[in-house]
Amino acid sequence: MVALMLSTSAIAAMPTAHANEVKVGLGHYLTHLRAGGEREPPAVLPTADGKPRPVPTNQWYSSLFFARWPQPLYAQPGSYRVTDEGFHIDRPLKEAALSPQREENDIIAMHRSTLTLVADFEMKGAKAGRSSDWAVDVVAGDDKDAMTVTIAHGSPYSFHRLTRGDVTFRAMQPLVVFDQSADGRALGIVADNKAFGIYAPTGGKFEVQADGRVRLTLPDHKRFFSVAVLPSKDAGVLAEFHKRAYGFITDTRADYVYDEKHGEVTTTFTVKTEVMEGSDSGTLFGLYPHQWYRNPLVNITLPYEYDTIRGPLKLLAGSKFQTRLKFNGIMPFWPGLGDAEQIGKLKEYLATDTQFGPDNLLGNRGTYWEGKGFNRALQVMNIAEQQGDVARRNLILDAMKKRLELWFKPEDNAERYFHYNKSVGTVIGYPDEYGSAQEVNDHHFHYGYWIQGAAQVALRDPAWAAKDKWGGMVDLLVADIATPDRGNPMFPRLRNFDPYEGHAWAAGLAQFYDGNNQESSSEAINAWAALILWGEATGNKAVRDTGIYLYTHEVQSAEFYWFDLHKLVFPKDYLNTAAGIVWSNKFVHNTWWTEDPREIHGINFLPITTASVYLGRDPAYIKRNLATMDREFKKFISRDGKAPKDIWQDVILATLALADPAEALKQWNPEGSVEDGETRTHTYHWLQTLARFGKPRLDLSADTPLFAVFGNDGGATTYMAYNSSATPKKVMFSDGTELRLAPRAMGMKTIAAGAAKGKK
Repeated sequence: MVALMLSTSAIAAMPTAHANEVKVGLGHYLTHLRAGGEREPPAVLPTADGKPRPVPTNQWYSSLFFARWPQPLYAQPGSYRVTDEGFHIDRPLKEAALSPQREENDIIAMHRSTLTLVADFEMKGAKAGRSSDWAVDVVAGDDKDAMTVTIAHGSPYSFHRLTRGDVTFRAMQPLVVFDQSADGRALGIVADNKAFGIYAPTGGKFEVQADGRVRLTLPDHKRFFSVAVLPSKDAGVLAEFHKRAYGFITDTRADYVYDEKHGEVTTTFTVKTEVMEGSDSGTLFGLYPHQWYRNPLVNITLPYEYDTIRGPLKLLAGSKFQTRLKFNGIMPFWPGLGDAEQIGKLKEYLATDTQFGPDNLLGNRGTYWEGKGFNRALQVMNIAEQQGDVARRNLILDAMKKRLELWFKPEDNAERYFHYNKSVGTVIGYPDEYGSAQEVNDHHFHYGYWIQGAAQVALRDPAWAAKDKWGGMVDLLVADIATPDRGNPMFPRLRNFDPYEGHAWAAGLAQFYDGNNQESSSEAINAWAALILWGEATGNKAVRDTGIYLYTHEVQSAEFYWFDLHKLVFPKDYLNTAAGIVWSNKFVHNTWWTEDPREIHGINFLPITTASVYLGRDPAYIKRNLATMDREFKKFISRDGKAPKDIWQDVILATLALADPAEALKQWNPEGSVEDGETRTHTYHWLQTLARFGKPRLDLSADTPLFAVFGNDGGATTYMAYNSSATPKKVMFSDGTELRLAPRAMGMKTIAAGAAKGKK
């Protein structure tokens, strides 16, 4: 796996004349907050080893770092929680929960205290112990005595170590034993109709007590055991899980490689174990649908699976497995319009959208809304440039530079600045928005827009983006949300991204009974697209490849868990075509701020950029999704819902254009509503471009990351690519089509149906 190498030395950070400023190139960040009552994260609890380190916020287990009693930890297929009553284990089952306001079901798999483990010492709280890419140690007890429990995404096991004493298992009703192995080490029990396997070391003894509890007595030198959440109450299952019950997980790694020649990302998931007894060093992986579906690199032979909130988890035995995804490319911008009438209309929209100057496009708020302003400005800038309006392009480009520099090098007492919070290990922009400071929320959403804006500047002015100028500050934002470095002294690895679930999480502290959550899969995808473009624009392949890894996986997870394109995740009693928010234990058709269906659907489409073509993978699904949205919106209005009837029409119709450009153009009202991150210029250009070239061809790849392919209804295929380097470049597409590109230029050609492919 490539490393981003964004340590304090790599970003050339050094103190300035002001004691609380750290210089990074021409900019600086602050190490102390300025006066004004700014919000900041809560105090971080000490870890089990007492060593300070960047906190892995925005993960499924992050509540461990901020509360004495953490929220439930949903690892799939099991869920876990520590309370003063003991250590609770459950196998959450899906239920339909009616939302009276929306008159529709949400699907929830709630943690319950089904099986409780009680040690011989008091559990006075829980701390985080060792963590790796998808596993964490929960240390319950105090500084003298503790139970250390290792849990991992996809693992049916929890691995327990005690400092002393024995353990008692209990449930709300008396436990029922359904089997015990011949050697006495494995005991199968049922609690609340859910099956569990308890695996003791040699010399351990089980005692079923009269009150329905089970007591496990452990040998003095072997105070360990494991518990498996079983897929069924069966002696054969208990025996199968017994084989690998003593391979205690000590490390997990998700290592990725981007093969530029073939346009593929291969990820290798590896587990290391400590074998407590026996000789089997492997484990059981519970593969999520996005990992096993149509994956020729895995051979699933075990017949067991779990029905979880993420769909069917299938079991794979071993110590590693791989996935491989195609990367379908992104473009930094699309070409200009060529039709005279369209050019005339586009000029009108350009004039209107820029009539109050480029600063009006950029806005004037906190990190999220100014980020949205960067997107609004760069889309207009790109279009002006492609239409030959260099003067307008330059005005917007200069305004974007100045705005970035205003934040990157704030004057004394300036309201806008970036602050590094050492206790958590995160960069926070002030003014903060939507919990980005006190809860470390949404950093990938916010900074993705900033990095995208900086990347567009870098494409036109590489010198501006040099590390010793302004690029170092951009690298700081990149590292905050997505450094892949293990052991980075400033930031946790891939802060927002969950390598096993294959998508990001938005809540920094994860202080919810439902675990963590993410609303806008599309804004996460926008962030990873920004990394790709920034890496290409600055020649940093480590950043670029990290972005490609994150982008391909976030797209795939959106297709499975937000849209259910493959019909493996949403049960029949979930009547919606999409999830608005995906939680650790549920998916709901809602947003954080409204129940308006147009915004519920649209929040997983925006921002509309050239990296949004993935939404067109299944045109029939887009039409079904939007037809459902229309029906939902009528019900919403009939229930006295408050929203303009064409709210977010630009976002919605831009998505429809990926399936039916002509219909999208027909429905668009140029005088209608405009989403706050959009402009009429961009919407018109987007709709006309797709009407001209057709729908995205996501079946093709190329040996470069900056490319796109479209096919129209007449059978013509349009190929385009961008060369960000200073030397000529040849691009080969997977169907044999070739493009030759000049330095820092776009190339394009259209091949009619049946025509021979050639060079250009």
